[in-house]
Amino acid sequence: HNVIVCAPTGAGKTVVGEMALRIAIENNTKAIYTTPLKALSNQKFGEMRKIFGVDRVGLSTGDISIRRGADITIMTTEVYRNMAWRARTSPSLVELIE
Repeated sequence: HNVIVCAPTGAGKTVVGEMALRIAIENNTKAIYTTPLKALSNQKFGEMRKIFGVDRVGLSTGDISIRRGADITIMTTEVYRNMAWRARTSPSLVELIE
């Protein structure tokens, strides 16, 4: 149900992520794509909008929140960590993360 891909720069992590996002969309499941840096989240947000469509992709970096509730949300790992931490007490967030 959950996948973490750890590999060096240029090893193809984005390809794995894009395939997982495609599968999530095919299964009508929401997906979260995390990046370690806000600038990288912004870059991936632009790239994923071109691939999956403007209406399907959202962004959450702590400073910016665009298209909350989108099928795919691009976010920094810090935002995801904080969301997961809060989910311990909020069943609706647990469902989003799972």
